[in-house]
Amino acid sequence: MENEQIKMSKDISSRWGLTCDAPPIVQDALAYWEGKLCGRRMPSRRDFDPVLEIPRLLPWVILVDVLRDPLDFRYRVIGTGITARSRRDHTGLRLSELNRTGPDSVVWNDRRTVVETRAPKLTAPSYIGGDKTIQAISGIHLPVSGDGETVDQIFTFVCYHTAAQRLIKDFQ
Repeated sequence: MENEQIKMSKDISSRWGLTCDAPPIVQDALAYWEGKLCGRRMPSRRDFDPVLEIPRLLPWVILVDVLRDPLDFRYRVIGTGITARSRRDHTGLRLSELNRTGPDSVVWNDRRTVVETRAPKLTAPSYIGGDKTIQAISGIHLPVSGDGETVDQIFTFVCYHTAAQRLIKDFQ
């Protein structure tokens, strides 16, 4: 069964343009999201129950509301692992209200791309937090739609990469 899950994960990854070495958080989040499609372009928020279905990914999730006229994004949920690493909780704030996340930032542009394409998007913004053990960050943005056409919310799952993880990977 485990080999089937790995194969399924690789199939899903290739379908959405991920490399085979995408972090497990990214692969698992994408598989979870894709499992909610049920023949639609995007799942609806009501399709998800992450507390019961993917509790181990919850520390690494961000959920933003997509605001329009003008375009902006509001943090609705930020996982505890992310707030612990960033030492801040931006829940309720708009990206436009924060330094380094406004229009023309990677964080903004990646989400704008998800709104425009209505498709998942890998992300690798620069890590600017205070944790010196973290060398990089990556993740995936996953669109959610109430009407099946318009992106209302975006789930983002984040993976932090430390020097120790990179060293282990280099020797594999």
